[in-house]
Order: sequence, then C-alpha cells, then structure tokens
Amino acid sequence: MIENLPVTGRLCGPTLARIPRCGGCMSLTYEICGSLSVRDNFRHYHAQQFARSIAEPADIYFATDTVTRSLVIRIRGALTDDETKSVDSALEQFSQKWAQTGAIFRRVRYGEVSFVPVGFAWHAELLQKLIDEQTRLEALLQRQARILEKFRPTAS
Repeated sequence: MIENLPVTGRLCGPTLARIPRCGGCMSLTYEICGSLSVRDNFRHYHAQQFARSIAEPADIYFATDTVTRSLVIRIRGALTDDETKSVDSALEQFSQKWAQTGAIFRRVRYGEVSFVPVGFAWHAELLQKLIDEQTRLEALLQRQARILEKFRPTAS
C-alpha cells in the first residue's frame, strides 16, 4: 500500500507527497531522483524524517510502498553548491542506512546530467564501475562515429 505524506499545496501525481519549501523553484539548479528498495523495517515516517532534514530551499517529493518495500524520491530546487553537497551527503547516509540494494539515481546540476550510485555500499561500488564503463563506451562510440564520418563522400 502506498502511503503519502499529508501536505498542503499541489501534489506531483497521485502517489507522490510534496514538502514545499522554495516557493515554486523558478530557476532550478539541482535535481536528483530515483527509487530505492528499502529494508523490511523501513517505515513511511523514516522518509518523512529524511525529507524534513534536507536543505531548506529544496522541494522534496516522495512516496513509499509497503508491498514492494520501496521509496521513490525527487529532490530539486535552486540550491547553492554547499546545499547540493549537503543533499548529496544526506542522501548517501540515508541510503546506506535504509537501502536493501544499490540503485542509480539521476542527477541534474545546472542542466548537466549525471548518474549517482546510492545504497548498499558494495552494490554502489559496482554500480559506479558500471557507470564508468558506460561513460567509456559512449566516448568510444563518439570516436567511432567521427571516424566513420570521414568515409562519407564530400559534395563537390
């Protein structure tokens, strides 16, 4: 059963609770989102406590599901570099404590997309290796495309 945090303000979908903080976040500089498989003893109030502990100007959206034992979370806002580090650190500590497995979260900072492994330490380490390999593969494919482009006939 999905539990929602009772809040005022708009919800970001039928299953997501929102803790509004930044008054609309007109110019977002940071967003991180993902889903964690959580431990058996994880409860909705743990997510509430975590959401309330996050850097003040951020908007936090989350939902917990007791059937699948999962937490979906999105944190976003116009955050300073220090606030971003604080959010990343808090998420890392939270996921180390409550995640059942590792997960990859999507992070956008000033429009630049990256992926962040979180959760069970050993899984997060393996996920980081996977991210590194994916980055290398993308670079290789780009180099390959540039070489293949040289085979195209030029218009004379």
